[in-house]
Amino acid sequence: MDEILYAAAGEGSLILTVNDRLARELLQQYDSEQQRLGLAAWLRPDILSISAWLCRCQLLIPGTLLFLNNAQLQHAWEIIVESDAEQSGNYLLQVPQTARRALQAHQLLIRYSVEFDRGEAAEDHRAFLRWRKTWQSRAIERGWHDPVETPWLLSEAINREHIPLPGKIIIAGFDEITPDVLHLCDVMNKYGVCIEYWHPQPCQNVRRQRVAAADPTDEVNRCARWIRSLLTKNPDVSIGVVAPRLEVYQSLIEQEFTAELDPKAMLAGEETQHVFNLSLGHSLDREGVIHAALRLLRLGMRIDHAEISWLLCTPYIRGSLEEAANRAQMDRELRSLRRFDWSLPRLARTLKGLSTKYAIAVPDFIKMIEIIAADLYQPAKRMPGFWAEYFATYLGKVGWPGERGLSSREYQAVQHFRSSLAELASLDGVSSPIDRSAAVRILIRNITSLEFQPEGVDGPVQVLGELESSGLVFDHLWVLGLHDSALPKPPSPNPFIPLPVQRRYRMKRSDAEREYLFAEQISTRLFSAAPDIVLSWPAQDNGAEQRPSSFIREISDGQPLLAESCAPARIIWQERTSLEEISDCQGPPISTRKPFTGGTGIIKDQALCPFRAFAHHRLRAEHLDVPDIGIDNMARGSLAHIALELFWGKVVDQDTLLSLDETTLKKLLDEAVNGALGRLEKERRYDLPARQRHIEQQRLISLLLQWLEFERQRSRFRVVASEQNHQVKIGQLAIRTRIDRIDELDDGTCAIIDYKTGRAEPLQWLDDRITEPQLPAYCLGLSQEQIGAVMFAVVRGKVKESGFRGLARKDEAWPGAKSRALATRLDEKGWGTLKDVLAHWSSTLPVLGDAFARGDASVDPVDPKLACQYCDLTGFCRILERDTASLEGNND
Repeated sequence: MDEILYAAAGEGSLILTVNDRLARELLQQYDSEQQRLGLAAWLRPDILSISAWLCRCQLLIPGTLLFLNNAQLQHAWEIIVESDAEQSGNYLLQVPQTARRALQAHQLLIRYSVEFDRGEAAEDHRAFLRWRKTWQSRAIERGWHDPVETPWLLSEAINREHIPLPGKIIIAGFDEITPDVLHLCDVMNKYGVCIEYWHPQPCQNVRRQRVAAADPTDEVNRCARWIRSLLTKNPDVSIGVVAPRLEVYQSLIEQEFTAELDPKAMLAGEETQHVFNLSLGHSLDREGVIHAALRLLRLGMRIDHAEISWLLCTPYIRGSLEEAANRAQMDRELRSLRRFDWSLPRLARTLKGLSTKYAIAVPDFIKMIEIIAADLYQPAKRMPGFWAEYFATYLGKVGWPGERGLSSREYQAVQHFRSSLAELASLDGVSSPIDRSAAVRILIRNITSLEFQPEGVDGPVQVLGELESSGLVFDHLWVLGLHDSALPKPPSPNPFIPLPVQRRYRMKRSDAEREYLFAEQISTRLFSAAPDIVLSWPAQDNGAEQRPSSFIREISDGQPLLAESCAPARIIWQERTSLEEISDCQGPPISTRKPFTGGTGIIKDQALCPFRAFAHHRLRAEHLDVPDIGIDNMARGSLAHIALELFWGKVVDQDTLLSLDETTLKKLLDEAVNGALGRLEKERRYDLPARQRHIEQQRLISLLLQWLEFERQRSRFRVVASEQNHQVKIGQLAIRTRIDRIDELDDGTCAIIDYKTGRAEPLQWLDDRITEPQLPAYCLGLSQEQIGAVMFAVVRGKVKESGFRGLARKDEAWPGAKSRALATRLDEKGWGTLKDVLAHWSSTLPVLGDAFARGDASVDPVDPKLACQYCDLTGFCRILERDTASLEGNND
């Protein structure tokens, strides 16, 4: 510890530091020195930050002064700004952000003891003066005080000899001192207090070297490896890392430093004490347990499925452990209903129905939904203190923060959250009654603005901003991000104080000249804060070239000693060629002769990729349904299928169709469409809104009227079966399949028809791996002489895209069936008749069935675009990683 400070601390002098970090560091140094001297107990020195000392002094000021906290100040200014905006009709004003900047301007004027009049004010400045006048009148009326007034109030009390003063005060580590604190020091000095200013002695014989990195990632990685090389030689060395724009580098530092300095901490679920200590925390709402609390408070009477799915999966509510498996299954069942949003009462009823139907017990979850619904019926407006207490009770009822034990980090976050509830309750002194939604908004805003940094033992590496590093010295120091836009920083004047006023009084961030002088002062301090200093800058950042700061251009380039990377991801990637590879592409064969669940989807997946078939139908690995707003494309396709099934169930044949007049036809279609919509509503357990139902009904009727024109142009036919189930054996695989429709043709043969509302391509029937096998598979159970046509019935909105697509003994009998591409492909294969294609199916489909039956699970897509582009298993089979590695190997 510095001899001057050590002696002053031992004498009982008051030492005021620029920030809490320096105060904590000096206290630790003092304690270490006492322990070195062999003392078992000693008086705690009076070392604290100036903000903590001013807060302590508030209790010494005569009179009953009510100092508002930050939340109270923000809310009071929001009320003022919102009221003024309503009177002026400025409804586009963002009240919270405007109030925050206005409050900052007000505090800046207090610190500098400055006023400005309307003569030098623009429109925004005049608005601010109105708000400030309103604040001042309310503050006088209600006895409010802003904490930034404390230095001036103390000065006034000292002048009246109402406050006892220490004999000596040391002001430690300040780069600059604001006028209010300077005035207070002058007043105390006037009354006999010895005021001294302390800065650490600059290091002598400093070795400085400049490093140009490729980009910020490379820069931070080099810094981390430099640190590891130092710690390897001497674990007790003190290392500082300073970044002028720490908020920009924060996530990158956490990622790279953890990977290089503390790779064990990257293991999932493992909480360790980091080697490095980052001075800048995250917003409190980024902590999972706090995010869960805020999300629970934001829920409304209608919630979308994303919120329901989160509620079912989150560990931060009651029953999350005991009901975990059942809640996951319930999530799947709710998704299968494909409903986008739910009302809470309807959701509770549906959950009870699904619990009974599928024997999925989630009583705690159902009770929680009912609690949330009841909570939303609270009185319209209450005081913030009521809502703070109510939110705490509500969260307790739903079981927050969960049943499992909290980690140290989570526990600290919960304590900060409870402090935020206390802040919300403190608004009773400055607020009128508010409704629940307003109380939730205020709480969320307070929490998102609150910086959270878990407490712990400081490691040997300190990561700081340029202001947090004031007063500290290190054995080694690396300063990151020293490009010309970071040091000096660009000016950022307050928009509510005229710029000439800010420049006149040299206020912070007011102009480029002041920022340059301040940056010069900072760089002088930093560049002598350690005997070994590395100064780095990224040559590029987000694709833009960067230039080094003017403060490091004269420093010579160097090459710091870097350790080899030990980041797990880099090591695995670099040594991937030596990893042992195991090819496991053979699963167990099917042991049953009963029909296997999955239908022709098994053959389709097997043709696309054997692993896809094995994963989908043997492992039951499938993506979860994603509910969408309204009726999705899959549901629209099903509606068309069902409506046509119901229609042909009454009309039966083409003769009847041709005999129908327009009124009767539309009536039959209306009945069929209503029946289809009714089935959809029953399946999904909810009624479509009347307007949406009407729109969908008109769309379907128009679509089917257009389609029936194609049916009229055909040769005579009779529909003999719709949605008929059929069992077929494909090689050693027995499956059940269902065909949309079978027509009996004029020549006695039958036509096998499959409706398609998307695009259909019969060319795939001619491949060795048939990727559209539904119709070919059905044909295996029939004699070839029975089959007169195999057709896709393409029912789409555009006439040019609609029609029949497929193969027939007589193409001219099927509107749209003639295809030049199909004819060319048949000629290439040498197949002249439908019989040849049926023979092809008889020989190729059993190969696919046998492969599935014997457990083939090889990752072998028939075509990467066709099989993989929309596959839900690419993260499972990892084919994209294989292709990437292969491509990089070729590039090497």
